[in-house]
Amino acid sequence: MQASKRLELQWLRAFAASEVVLCHSDLLTKHFSSLAVARSWYQPFSALGVELFFIVSGYVIGMRVGARDTGGAFFAARVMRLVPMYWLFTSIAVVVFLVNPVWHLHGFSLDPISMAKSYLILPQQGFPILGVGWTLEHELLFYLGVALMLATVGSGSAARLGLGWLMTALGAAALALGSPAGPVLGAGNLSAAFLTHIVSPFMLAFAIGWLARELEGRKPRDIALQLLPLVLLLLWAAWMAPPGKLMPAWRIGGAGLVFAGFILFRHALQGDNRFGRTVVLLGEASFSIYLSHWFVLSAAGKLLGQVGLPESFDIPVRIVGVAMSLAIGAAIYLTLEKPVDRWLRPGGRLRSLRLLPGGPAVASASVPKKPG
Repeated sequence: MQASKRLELQWLRAFAASEVVLCHSDLLTKHFSSLAVARSWYQPFSALGVELFFIVSGYVIGMRVGARDTGGAFFAARVMRLVPMYWLFTSIAVVVFLVNPVWHLHGFSLDPISMAKSYLILPQQGFPILGVGWTLEHELLFYLGVALMLATVGSGSAARLGLGWLMTALGAAALALGSPAGPVLGAGNLSAAFLTHIVSPFMLAFAIGWLARELEGRKPRDIALQLLPLVLLLLWAAWMAPPGKLMPAWRIGGAGLVFAGFILFRHALQGDNRFGRTVVLLGEASFSIYLSHWFVLSAAGKLLGQVGLPESFDIPVRIVGVAMSLAIGAAIYLTLEKPVDRWLRPGGRLRSLRLLPGGPAVASASVPKKPG
């Protein structure tokens, strides 16, 4: 393995995916144990992997987008990267519902409008059919912003900085309004859903990764001049935020520190050994892990509920279940996601920007929490 491959990005994805799976591990134990992984000291930061995924997305897209890229080609490549696996697992959720409606997730119904919104990954105030897919709604809006930048002002440094400032301003506005911004902007229709996704604290996460890449390697004075107005903007947003509404900022800040740690110490993660190769594989497979882990944990939890295990088995069951979810996700990546991705870009015409669309922001281990 070569250092130029930036293996620390795969370590970050593996870390984020593992944390999200751990946060959802209550699905394994809720039928026989009263213990919850998201205890009071951990709950506010449970599933911090979602913010970390968004930061990595901003960084990697900033690293991959080049002067020759066009907005339409970029957006099409991103859609083609996400849609096949997302549609597959969304369809599995539909089939499961048809087999037994009791197993539906998040108030899912088979009405045409809900189906269309889910399959088209349109912003929604509630959850899509595949509950964990709500993060893709934010991802696609970020990709759309990059595509519009490419189609209008190009990919020069000024354009990139402008996009970073815009995303920071949108995130700051969401904090100032109180997250989610739905009560201020309105709710209940597609336009409101778009607004609450655009004016969202998650834009700060994308901005952190995007600006980190754009400012990487610049002189400290230049970095300070670029970031000072943004810091002042965020301080204003924190001052204006309603009481008790700054947790999104703390979560994003925590994810940013994790991201910075991996980037700063990336040379320590370049070793070519079995453990390192396993972590890199999990990073590459993190999309499949993210899409499949809810099914794995939920099905295993229902089976364990029939066994009648004692509560003392809680932690061992979590450890085994998390490992099983990671292994199954990696197997799905190797046997399905990776071949499909290669097939969809014959001859390299559809360049795959290897990127994770994020994980579910979860306040408890059993019910994903979505703004809006």
